[in-house]
Amino acid sequence: MDTNWNLIGHEWAVDHLQRALASGRAGHAYLISGPQNVGKTTLALRLAQVLNCETNGNTPCGICRSCRRIERGNFPDVRIGGLAAQAAGQKPSESIKNRLGIDTIREWQADIALRPYEGRRRVFILHDAETLTDQASNALLKTLEEPPPFATLLLVAHGAGDLMATITSRCHTLKLRPVPRAQVTQALIERWNIAPADAHTVAAWSGGRVGWAATVAQSPELLAARTDQLDSLIELASQPLTERFKWAEAASKAYKGGEKDGLFDMLDLWQTWWRDVLLVAAGAQEGVINIDRQEELTALARTPLPAIHRVIGEINQAALQIRENVSPQLALEHVVLHLPG
Repeated sequence: MDTNWNLIGHEWAVDHLQRALASGRAGHAYLISGPQNVGKTTLALRLAQVLNCETNGNTPCGICRSCRRIERGNFPDVRIGGLAAQAAGQKPSESIKNRLGIDTIREWQADIALRPYEGRRRVFILHDAETLTDQASNALLKTLEEPPPFATLLLVAHGAGDLMATITSRCHTLKLRPVPRAQVTQALIERWNIAPADAHTVAAWSGGRVGWAATVAQSPELLAARTDQLDSLIELASQPLTERFKWAEAASKAYKGGEKDGLFDMLDLWQTWWRDVLLVAAGAQEGVINIDRQEELTALARTPLPAIHRVIGEINQAALQIRENVSPQLALEHVVLHLPG
């Protein structure tokens, strides 16, 4: 494995961790935050590998028994939790929770007290840390204040701002940033054999999220689905209110039917579109993500700037409200009601 732990981008984070490991100053808890699919999960796994790698170095070899088992998710001293694991442990009759509860943390606390079984350190990776309830946060805080000397806790969050300040203050914080477009393009060409023209387009679409770019570039059906979804979102602005409200109702039903991530991905795509419109209006073409739709963006850039700012804010507000259990249909209806058209 290379000196950047086989990661694309985030060299500064790897360098920071390697220096800490080399000097014996590695923290007992890290908070890894950043956009979805930017590389947080991979970085957490690589750190778990290096802490248990049989070479005892500051770079995981990726080929020893411990590294391979951690990669596959079946190493006994590396535990991974989050909303998905919590849902898997619920009874079929229970409704799926969108917050990490205190029972999940209590289960962890009982496990954290156990000494390593095979590796040098026990590593606990908690995804979706930003969704911790207040009770769960307070329970986790006790562990962060008095961690076992043989354990490392890795909290993974899309945004650190939703976590209690007392939790973030007890963690070493690594805030991952989007990877430069040129670096994503190069990786798509060299690692995944994507044609240069396609790699350039997908890298732009990714917004620096390498995981998203790699997945979509290798899945033609996902590329087609993204195109179709963006077409329908753009077309909404020219539809009568009755059709817009029908769309909001259908999207709400899909969300309640279990397609929660799909709704938030859609809102992210929608906001990205209007952000591109704003960039074109401001003459900042180099930051545009939907580089394959220049003509449409140029036409929409004639929309009054206050209207563009407003719709971007409305979409962002809708995403926040839905995460806080506001009716998805009401939140989406409010957005389509204020679409410039």
